[in-house]
Amino acid sequence: MKTTVSFLLAFFLFVSFAFSQLVSPNNRVHTRLNVRDMPSSAGQIIGSLAPGEAAPLITDTVSHYYQILFEGSDQAYVHKGYSELVGHVKDSLVIGSWNIKFFGSSNSGKRDIKAIADIVQFMDVMAIQELKDHHFIKHLDSLVAELGRRGYRYDYIYSDSSGYMDNPDTNLNNYAERGGFIWDVDRIEFLGSGDKCRFITSPVINNPIFRIVPVVAEFKVLSGSGFDFQLVSLHTVYKKEISWVRKQEFEYIHQWMNEQANDTTLAEKDIFIMGDFNANPPGQPKAHQYFNDIITDTTAYRIIFNEPLKAGEQSIRTTVMIPVRNVPHANELPAYDHLLLLKNTGYAVGMDTVTWASGIIGVIEFDTIPKWRAFTSALSVGARISDHRPIWIKLDYNTEDKD
Repeated sequence: MKTTVSFLLAFFLFVSFAFSQLVSPNNRVHTRLNVRDMPSSAGQIIGSLAPGEAAPLITDTVSHYYQILFEGSDQAYVHKGYSELVGHVKDSLVIGSWNIKFFGSSNSGKRDIKAIADIVQFMDVMAIQELKDHHFIKHLDSLVAELGRRGYRYDYIYSDSSGYMDNPDTNLNNYAERGGFIWDVDRIEFLGSGDKCRFITSPVINNPIFRIVPVVAEFKVLSGSGFDFQLVSLHTVYKKEISWVRKQEFEYIHQWMNEQANDTTLAEKDIFIMGDFNANPPGQPKAHQYFNDIITDTTAYRIIFNEPLKAGEQSIRTTVMIPVRNVPHANELPAYDHLLLLKNTGYAVGMDTVTWASGIIGVIEFDTIPKWRAFTSALSVGARISDHRPIWIKLDYNTEDKD
């Protein structure tokens, strides 16, 4: 039987079903398998799966029914007598990053925590940008609780606030946020100490280089091989008026990665820098975009999300968008979010050019599924989930640690 994914679940194709368990119609189904909103024949039919189509499993503990994720909803059920489990549960290591727009702001009560959990549950560990204002702990707790209801155990850590506060330079905007990480504790171990993640430089308020100082955390995979790594969460300046700050930020990161690669005293050389680089923002002068001029190929690190372009594949947009007709390449730009990886980690990722087709990397285009495509404004989607799409890279969960 085929195990292809339906068009309605195309979003999850980008997450890659290689690390999720699926439910598919079994050989008793010749036309379509009904999907209901209740685990009962009295439930309303909300859709269907054809033979060869599949949906992610949420739980198999409901009597006579599998609870599945269908069109972004977790209130969906198919009868066990006409379906079967296919695939595997998280058989790869997935490292991700997501700018979850102002996650904690006063208006973020509109957030669709269930839809956010749909995405996070496929990540083993994820860097988060834009933890902000007074409610971010509440929302992180809600997210962890929702994941718990689905049978996953996640934990999180966050940084102190970093940014500009009453800066004497009036050109700098007063802005601060926190970075953080969330991870599956049954698969990943946090190696840090204390309840806060650390910064790569100081001071964290009115830093002379960064607006938001990047935060770093160390993790270890709970497999026999014990692969460990550093994950750095980055959020650079977007604002056109202070694009010179973004230049400084890129220069520092470029130099820092080269230093990590060349420092023979460092034991840990598996370093992933992920986040919102605000790379090459459209509408700003190319001379002031800086990313392609500074974040360049070196002997030290790779620009992973630029590698598909080398192979002739198109860029993939990392911000949400509403349908745009007759606009060439609207689906490709802007690609603000990126991943830098020390070349030492070539033993885990492979030194061949990484492509989208390889399934090793991806952008989760959640705004393209029907539930969100119905909104006519990107702001509407951003208020409910985010204005950025998550990015991810997938490694073998049993990767041998060689540093």
